[in-house]
Amino acid sequence: MSILTSPRGKVEVVHCRRTESQDIYCIKKLIRKFTQRLFGKLNIIYLLEKANLAVTLCNDKEEIMAQATFLDYPNWNVSKQDDWVSVFRELDSEIPCTPLNTLFMHLFVAVDEFSTGCCKEIIRNVFKAVPELHFIFLTVPSYMSLGSTLITVFHQVGTIPNLTYDEDFAVQICLRHHHYPQLHVRKARVEDHDDLMPIFMHYDTVLKETYGEYFLAELIEAQDEENHAVVCEVSDSSIWEMLSGRNKRQELCFLDLKRTLRADV
Repeated sequence: MSILTSPRGKVEVVHCRRTESQDIYCIKKLIRKFTQRLFGKLNIIYLLEKANLAVTLCNDKEEIMAQATFLDYPNWNVSKQDDWVSVFRELDSEIPCTPLNTLFMHLFVAVDEFSTGCCKEIIRNVFKAVPELHFIFLTVPSYMSLGSTLITVFHQVGTIPNLTYDEDFAVQICLRHHHYPQLHVRKARVEDHDDLMPIFMHYDTVLKETYGEYFLAELIEAQDEENHAVVCEVSDSSIWEMLSGRNKRQELCFLDLKRTLRADV
């Protein structure tokens, strides 16, 4: 459940679910002329049958607020369905897109008043639901603006020609780390001490006063087959740690540490 607020201050409580066949009527009602210019004239029934992922956003009355459909190949016939990787990698060699970590948006519709909030909520939930997904592409006619909604989650990486007729299409990309980043979890090292201590000291200085300045380094160093310490990293900085200790001093320190963390949670 999430809360969306429109520019005029109207509030809706929304949730995401898989699109169902009975949603089709409402989806069609949300399609505007701008939608057709952006995505083309679509057969919604056929599109949903082919979709790898189709997501509907509803309010607490189960009224449809937005819908998005994703497939594993580009729209607008800008490449062959089974041979798009080389075409898209030519746009930016630093984007390691593959059929396993990429989807393509083929449709997005929303209630006008909540369109931006709905778009961001759907994108966040899609990345949340598919851990392997890192890139969402959208191809649109190069002369078309994305509008005030999609521009908030996509940015252009280049243009490619259409295979059918002489027209260029803009390639837009949406990146996971802007919406639902993944944390990197690894075994703790003693050198993590300097990154971790400010976190604990921000909430409680008693641990340092009770067990000494290097209590955390001692706990990390005391790891063995039964006792482990792990850290979560964001942008190469350690942000969290879970510890277990064996000897009496370490056990007491660990229990105090758990109390500190739980109080914060």
